[in-house]
Parts: sequence; structure tokens; C-alpha cells
Amino acid sequence: MALAFKELAGSPVETYGPEGLQATRTLLCAWSDREAVVEQLLGDGYEYGGRSRARYPDKPDIVAMRVRCEPFADDVTPQVLSELTAGLNQYDSFAKITVHYELLVASARDDLPTIEKGTFLTYRQQCQVETIVLPSHGLAWVDEPDVPVPPEVAPAIRVPTIEHRLTWHRVLTPPWEAIRSCVGTVNSQPFVGAAAGTVLLDGTSVECEFINFDGFAAAELGWRVDYVFLEKTVKAAGADNAGWNHAYRSLPADDPGWDELTDANGDRPYPFTDFDQLFQFGTAD
Repeated sequence: MALAFKELAGSPVETYGPEGLQATRTLLCAWSDREAVVEQLLGDGYEYGGRSRARYPDKPDIVAMRVRCEPFADDVTPQVLSELTAGLNQYDSFAKITVHYELLVASARDDLPTIEKGTFLTYRQQCQVETIVLPSHGLAWVDEPDVPVPPEVAPAIRVPTIEHRLTWHRVLTPPWEAIRSCVGTVNSQPFVGAAAGTVLLDGTSVECEFINFDGFAAAELGWRVDYVFLEKTVKAAGADNAGWNHAYRSLPADDPGWDELTDANGDRPYPFTDFDQLFQFGTAD
């Protein structure tokens, strides 16, 4: 349905920054048409589960995210409201509609997981440090190799760990079972450019996220799933992509180095799983 509206002077306002282009437009429409305009803004032009959002003109990746409606003039229609939960002020003229647009695209990295159509990923990285104490009896002094290294020396190395935070937006049905099975495990295949066994799913957070209006009668909600992965790759000589299941082995004395740990059943401390399942919709109950 075509709706009559106009854009007010001083609109649009565009902001360019680390989040890309963000814009604000100020529109004017009949007060009685405001809900229909909002529904078109938040449900026209950006495909998602059969519904869509309005694109910013000539910018297909910039879409309407928030809308504010308010009276344009004080020409309220006189009326008596008898219930606080029924009835609103009505106006004879116009509604002022302020529309906020944001950039919604996946991260520029080309090694992120494949995700469901209509969803998108944002990515953030930061570093931490883990200190690993090495057994002193397996080490020697460079200048005095015959002099023992006493335990109180407590030789240690600092191993940087990279935190990969992947946030999956507009998820219709989170993969609850996959989250339960993958948390506390390591990658069975390369993930975000890191070798198998070096990335640990350290934790997740899930919260509701507004998607669209369903016929304007109710909000259509999805989920935002935030994954925290920790990458640990020991850079010491002989480590060869030593990850979460590796420890420093000081014996035998003629062949020390980094090795994977296993129990009597051949199981590693951290099980291997395929993290791709974390980015596929789960089944609805």
C-alpha cells in the first residue's frame, strides 16, 4: 500500500565511523497512517524469514532499525479517556517519524562459519595471556648445562590466547543442543583460521532480539547468540600448533617437548567437535 509522506528539512543526517554509515531521516505523515509507515519501515526491503526492513535509499546494506513517532503539532482532538489501558490521544494533522538506519552486513573475514540465510554475524577479537609453568627438572642453563635448575626458579612462559567473539544475529531457533554439546570442547577442524584443537568454545550468551512486527499486532522476536572462543597456540620451539590438549613433557630427557595428553581410553581432556553446527538453526519445540 502506497502511503503519503514527506521528508522534513534538515533530513537526512549521516554519520560515518567504525560501525560504517549510520543515518537518521525525519519524515512526516498523517497521524492515522503512522503505524502503517512504521510497519513498512521495519518490514519492507531487508529479507528475513519472509519479512523485510526498509533500505536506506541507494544503500542496500543500510536498513531501518529503530523508529520514533511523535505528534508534529499540538492539535489534539478533544476526548475523554475513561481507561488507562484503552484509548490514546488523537491528532488532526501529522505524525513526525524519526528513522534510524544502521549497517547490517557480515564481517569482512572470509574464514567465518557459513550461517543461515537471513541472519548475519558480527565479529570482535581481543587478546588475553595464560601463564604456563614448565617443570624445572626438564630444563638446563645455557651457559652451565650441568648445573641443575632448582624448583624455586619456577620457569614459565606466557602464552597469548586470542578471544574470538562471534555474535549471530536474528536467529529464529537457537541450536540449544549444539550449544550444550560444544561448550567446553575444541575444534575438530580449522576454525577462524586456527588449526584443529587450538580453539575452545569458552562460553555463550543468548538473549531475545526484536526482528519485525507481525501484522503490527505483536512483536516478532528472534535471538542474538554470542559465542566466545579462545584460541591457544603455543609458539615455543617444537610446539607445532600445540593447543588446549597439549602439555610440556620433560621426559625422556633426550626428547622433551609438547605432546597431547590422553587417558587410558585414548580420550583427550578436551573433546573434539564440529563448531559448524553452532551456526545452524535448532529444531523448534
